[in-house]
Amino acid sequence: MLDKTEERGFNPEFVLFDTWYASVKNLKAIRKKEWHFFTRLKGNRLVNPDNQGNVPLETVDIPPEGLVVHLKAYGFVKVFRIVQKMETRNTGLQMCKKW
Repeated sequence: MLDKTEERGFNPEFVLFDTWYASVKNLKAIRKKEWHFFTRLKGNRLVNPDNQGNVPLETVDIPPEGLVVHLKAYGFVKVFRIVQKMETRNTGLQMCKKW
């Protein structure tokens, strides 16, 4: 789908998609096109927030301004925590620009 989008002349700055499509393979395909993404990440995704080893994202203390972490098998991403009534969700945002 990403290749077809590019073939049709679309050149988005950001790609928005659901958790279901947030595989490392898809994230790397977006990065290869030099696009950015905005997606939710499941709490069990492994990240390294402090260079001490991988832990599940749901166990990381994420401040309101977000936190840069290393997403296992992908690279560095900036994550934010979105809190809604009755549930907590984790959202990942990858940017090639300085944060």
